[in-house]
Amino acid sequence: MKLFKGIKGKWPAVWALSLICCFLLSSCQPETGEPPMLSHSDLVVYTVQEKGICEPVVKEFEERTGLNVKVVTGSSEELLKTLEDSSGPYGDGGEIWDVVFGVGIETLEEKKEYWQAYESPEISTIAGAFRCQDHKWTSFSACPLVIMYNTNVVTYREVPEGWISLLEPRWKGRVAFMDPGRSDIYSSALAAAVYTYRGEGDYMEHLADNLEYGSLSSLSEVNSGILDGRYSLGVTIEGAAHALRLAGADVDYIYPKEGTTVLPEGTAIVNGCPRPEAARRFVDFTVSKDVQRILVSDLNRRSVRMDVPPLPGLSPVNRLPVINMDLKELSRGKKEILKQWNGVLSLHKRRAGG
Repeated sequence: MKLFKGIKGKWPAVWALSLICCFLLSSCQPETGEPPMLSHSDLVVYTVQEKGICEPVVKEFEERTGLNVKVVTGSSEELLKTLEDSSGPYGDGGEIWDVVFGVGIETLEEKKEYWQAYESPEISTIAGAFRCQDHKWTSFSACPLVIMYNTNVVTYREVPEGWISLLEPRWKGRVAFMDPGRSDIYSSALAAAVYTYRGEGDYMEHLADNLEYGSLSSLSEVNSGILDGRYSLGVTIEGAAHALRLAGADVDYIYPKEGTTVLPEGTAIVNGCPRPEAARRFVDFTVSKDVQRILVSDLNRRSVRMDVPPLPGLSPVNRLPVINMDLKELSRGKKEILKQWNGVLSLHKRRAGG
């Protein structure tokens, strides 16, 4: 055997050791003769995105690059808690995060000290309103928020006008709203509604009561619930509502008259991450023209690139009634609002004897 050529005649200990090593190596091979598959991640991505948004992007990235990506999912609130953990941020199962993906840019802006600067070669194609001046994060998508309603249930006289419409008694138990603690989209919606509310009492208390102290667990549940009539109206992203209407569904939507948010979600590379080159490739991929086109055509989002138009029939962003809020103010406001929201739900549970 070639493996032992040159060993014959040498010390018995060397010969025995070689036989032992050969035996151990051969015993580790699968019966098919194929080399063993190692459990290894070429990139670890933390995301707050739903599976329907994150999975297509990651799978396409893996196919084009041949890299193996591990995805860790959670909420923005969980992300912040992890970052602020004194024992050290990041990590899941012993693997360190390289990238945070699809996180609201107000959160990324607030926690800039955790990200390393990277200027993607795609930056010149990104609209100025969606750029980070010091390159600590890169925009991925833009999601204007709308109120969608079922046209078979809501008459033309009952069409919602804005955030205050979600509090109308006639819609009690009929408003579709996702848990804001699990979604940047809905914590932003709640922040926008509270920020613009000028009515009597506390907006969150009124909304929680109208939701009958229950919320949904995903954006798809919101959309399907309104579509099939289980809910009369609710908050969703513009692209999803527009796509459903174009497809002939019995829905329509409005931009809240008080103002909506058009905050982009972005991607950032973690300081000191172990796989920086793969992380940079992933950032570039998320804003590539191919991915941004898919973002619009298949995932119902607005692209942050200037050369990728929105779905037909959508108004330019600068024509929408947008709330002008400072990013850091919004991030701090969202944290306080989530705290108050959880307080409202806890108080109700105690009163109900739960």
